[in-house]
Amino acid sequence: MARPKSLVPRLCIDKSRNRAFCKVDGKFIVLGPAGSPAAQAAYGRLLTDLAQHGSETAVSSVKRRGSALRESQLDFTLNDLFLRFVTEELPRYSKAEQFCLKSAIKIARELYGETSAAEFGPLRFRTIRDGMIRKGWSRSFINKEMKRLRMIVRWGVGWELVPQTVADALSAVKSLGYGDTDAPESKPRQAVPESDLLAVRAVLSELHRDIFDVMLMTGCRPGELLGLTTGMIDRSGEIWRAELTKHKTSHQGKSRTLHFNVTAQSILRKYLTANPDERLYKIRRDSFGNAVKRACLKAGVPKFTPHWLRHCVATRLTDEMGTEAAQRLLGHASRAMTENYSRAAERQAIEAVKRLG
Repeated sequence: MARPKSLVPRLCIDKSRNRAFCKVDGKFIVLGPAGSPAAQAAYGRLLTDLAQHGSETAVSSVKRRGSALRESQLDFTLNDLFLRFVTEELPRYSKAEQFCLKSAIKIARELYGETSAAEFGPLRFRTIRDGMIRKGWSRSFINKEMKRLRMIVRWGVGWELVPQTVADALSAVKSLGYGDTDAPESKPRQAVPESDLLAVRAVLSELHRDIFDVMLMTGCRPGELLGLTTGMIDRSGEIWRAELTKHKTSHQGKSRTLHFNVTAQSILRKYLTANPDERLYKIRRDSFGNAVKRACLKAGVPKFTPHWLRHCVATRLTDEMGTEAAQRLLGHASRAMTENYSRAAERQAIEAVKRLG
């Protein structure tokens, strides 16, 4: 006599995909990652619905509640997510932001690239952060990199590539606070003394010196200037203008315009070409940065990077012309960002102390 068919569906494990599932009336119901609490809870609810309402209602109930993950999500790895992001979304960001995003993606791929995106949780997220600490990255930079990874996961949620629960779980991991970690604290950028600027400028080559000077006259970021082409510069007015299509905040819908005075125009003329799409300066951003660092060593001054030139301009304009003028030239989205460069608060504190005496 044949064994009677069991009315209770058996919880099965698909080892090749590390997922839990069961079969009801010939339909495969994916419950979630194998051994996970979510899969166990989904299986329990399925059995309850089967006993109370029957198979058809039970299957639709599981799908409606979202307890069972889509099969495509279980097969979708972090490598798949990163590939889609780099291909479809990354080109919208500036070169500098692309570099930071790729750095975060690289370490996440090294540790958990083959992991299902649906199983990417807080513990793995913390392990990635530990890897960044071991690399010697600063605490503030690590927090920014983790924020970028969260953003990529949310982007995946928007395309139904990653379950919403993954993004919610990652948001529960707090950023590193001061003293929470052995990661070094980044040194705040400050305006470089004028004597140091002159010493470094004296030992730079002509090309590097011209870039150096234009940055001090515009307050632009290194990548913004080095990405310029002849066709991007509007030379019709007294002050030349360049509308940038890709910059640090272009993905947020912000605009960015560079302005060139007469002195800066005389430098730019040396590099204008007949081809409107040809870059003015045929040099990479990191190459220019290394040239400035070498010049610092040769001149015997404390090392600084090209981005510090922007801080020099910001500090000078904020103190001499006010926050609004500096904000317009620098392209800051908020007034609070520009006020970070002002030395007026320090001077007011000194005056207050004198009055107390």
